[in-house]
Amino acid sequence: MLQTISGGGSFTRANIAAINANFQALQTPDVWVRPQYGNNLGNGTTAPLGSYSNPYATMSGLSGILRPGLVVGLLGVLFEEYSSPRVNDVTVIGMGNLPVQATTGGVPNGGGSTWMSPSASSSGVLLQPNGQGWRIQNIFFSSGAGVTANPCIKLVNVGDPPASNCSEKTSVIGCYLTGTDDGISATDLPNNVYVGYNTFFGFSGAGDLAMSSSTGLGTGTLQNWVIEYNDFNGNAGHITMPLTSGKIRHNSFSYIYGSVTSTTQVVLTSGSNNEVYDNYFSVPFNQNGLTAMFAAGTNDRWMANAMGTAVLTPMTGRLWGVPVSGAA
Repeated sequence: MLQTISGGGSFTRANIAAINANFQALQTPDVWVRPQYGNNLGNGTTAPLGSYSNPYATMSGLSGILRPGLVVGLLGVLFEEYSSPRVNDVTVIGMGNLPVQATTGGVPNGGGSTWMSPSASSSGVLLQPNGQGWRIQNIFFSSGAGVTANPCIKLVNVGDPPASNCSEKTSVIGCYLTGTDDGISATDLPNNVYVGYNTFFGFSGAGDLAMSSSTGLGTGTLQNWVIEYNDFNGNAGHITMPLTSGKIRHNSFSYIYGSVTSTTQVVLTSGSNNEVYDNYFSVPFNQNGLTAMFAAGTNDRWMANAMGTAVLTPMTGRLWGVPVSGAA
């Protein structure tokens, strides 16, 4: 998704990051997945299979041709649960102007770059990349109501490819993620993941999280994650992950969004050495129960984060340290 560049004079860090994201977005697909027009065996035209006019119908149809450096363009609405082969450095980019849910009553209405559960009762992961260095960009992910234990995107780290599944060094950029339990889940604690310019919203069921993790079988430690410039809106909980040496910066976190009150903001319990800075938390700085919404890892640094207020207050500037109840 292309970012609007604004401002005058010297470029800010946000301007530079947006420019870099725009360059990343300017990709020409090597193969197309157009679910409403494609056929994994070809549609009878003379155009090469995988071209715009003779596209694949599903990600599974690509499994035999995936190779490092392949750029997959998704256009339309994909109803699929997909676990990839062990191939590194694959890009999957939505070719719609914006990541929108291009359906009406569950029926595709044209265009978009949408990835949804096959049915309302489906319970699997929408996307599990099993190779390193994947980039997932400009796609609207929506998991079905039947999903109770699986995320939109599942990242794993059973071992080092090609012998084992490993999603380390994945980037998720400019996507929208919504549904149930959860947005991105890091099973097996993979390291070196980038999550930027996304919107996580509507993970509002009991126990749902925008971003979560579980120990699994892996040997990683969630080391060196960067989570930046994301919006977290209307989730029961936003981030609960034991990151190590991670950075959470320049994000916006809702407290009351529509009818949803987020009971968890950022919880890094059992993590260590993280930097949490320059984020905006809309929860008021004097809200009761604040301590339960935030938790630092060992030797974390929390600095220059802003809190919300409901009325005019003389409080100015930014908050240093982990927000706690009764600190106002």
